[in-house]
Amino acid sequence: MTSFWKKITGGEPEAEKEPAGQYGADYVGMSDLMKFNQNLLDALRHEQAGLEFYRRFLEEANDERGREMYRRLIEEEERHLKMVQEEIDEHKKSGYWS
Repeated sequence: MTSFWKKITGGEPEAEKEPAGQYGADYVGMSDLMKFNQNLLDALRHEQAGLEFYRRFLEEANDERGREMYRRLIEEEERHLKMVQEEIDEHKKSGYWS
């Protein structure tokens, strides 16, 4: 899977470029990457909360039409959760996780 970072920026995170600055690190690039990683963790938590929300309403649904709607929403949230987790895994594997 292509990194989400690559998709939105058209390239690699700043950390892959030549080191810069007094101590050999591009702190602005690293700061952006750390924020991006934090956003991924936030997205993961939101997707998990969405799953809990829809599962609770699935149990409370009074008719099959409502239950089917919640099942589809659960499937969608599970896909989102998988995408975010794959992105986190890719960042960890490539060394862009802090």
